Amino acid sequence: MRVAYSPGRHDHPVRDALQTLSGGGSAQVTIVADNGLEGLGSASFGRVDGAPGVLAALLENVIAPVLIGRDAGNVPGLIEDLKVETEYFGHGGLTRFAISAVDTALWDLVGKAHGVPCYQLWGAQRDRLPAYAMVGWLNYDLDDLRRHCLRAVEHGFRAVKMKVGSPTLEEDLERIRAVRAEIGTDLPLMVDANQVFGYTEALQRGKAFAELGVAWFEEPLVAHDVDGYAELTSALAIPVATGENLYGKEEFMRFFSRRACRIIQPDLRRAGGPTEVRMVAALAASFGVPYASHGGGAAALSVLLCAPSAIWLETGIPQGERAFPLLEDGFALSPKGAGFAWE
Repeated sequence: MRVAYSPGRHDHPVRDALQTLSGGGSAQVTIVADNGLEGLGSASFGRVDGAPGVLAALLENVIAPVLIGRDAGNVPGLIEDLKVETEYFGHGGLTRFAISAVDTALWDLVGKAHGVPCYQLWGAQRDRLPAYAMVGWLNYDLDDLRRHCLRAVEHGFRAVKMKVGSPTLEEDLERIRAVRAEIGTDLPLMVDANQVFGYTEALQRGKAFAELGVAWFEEPLVAHDVDGYAELTSALAIPVATGENLYGKEEFMRFFSRRACRIIQPDLRRAGGPTEVRMVAALAASFGVPYASHGGGAAALSVLLCAPSAIWLETGIPQGERAFPLLEDGFALSPKGAGFAWE
């Protein structure tokens, strides 16, 4: 197993209501089979400059020794062994990032060994999924906000998401109205608060957002406040969405069993990689909860193609003529390459 990492820095940092995402780089994992075939996985960071190096050390010193010499085709068994190995210092945070990167690399290797995309191994239910563009950052002034959202629609997206959490409700409403006036009344418009509200403020803003026809209200409360989410979900007409900061199927199960959201949004890095996220998708379907990804990429889309209750892929505006995902009538088309290769 080879591990590398790289720093990252955005030329134009963006901001949500919680933090500025200045770019934190990524750690990359390459798993090499005896026959020379390679599987690739990675974990990226929106901020925290030193994180990739710390994650690389964890991968090299703790994770790799568990994998060397093992059967790469037994992906679920290997992942469970990694959970046992890391139990002493916990399964959240960077531990889960490491396991997710390895899990992605293992499945990529298995897909390549069979010469097919991973979703064909898992049993895809569809070959495309509606995609929305997360483009409405909180640091944009009204003109930039309108421009970015309109550009997403012109690119072919049939829904957009913007950040909320301005100092006042009136500012949030002004921004929502500005975007709605730009993109029209027919396209779904989602909003994301990035955990910054207390219950009372979230209730007030959620009611106001509902009156403007917002499609969902994402992460209004601190991520792990399952009691608050259950109460807020019951009180609001607007669907409450959450899940990008939950780790492992057990945390998701707490939300499902409490009916603490109406839309669940696993993040591949934090939730635990394709193996764990497929379990989360099965739980979501069992509880009748629609599943929308946090973030895009070939692995995230591959899981969604197999998820019974999948409704949206989140992504940004692709850069370049053959940038991915490829869109057709607002749908992200399935990857065509083996493993998690786009083509």
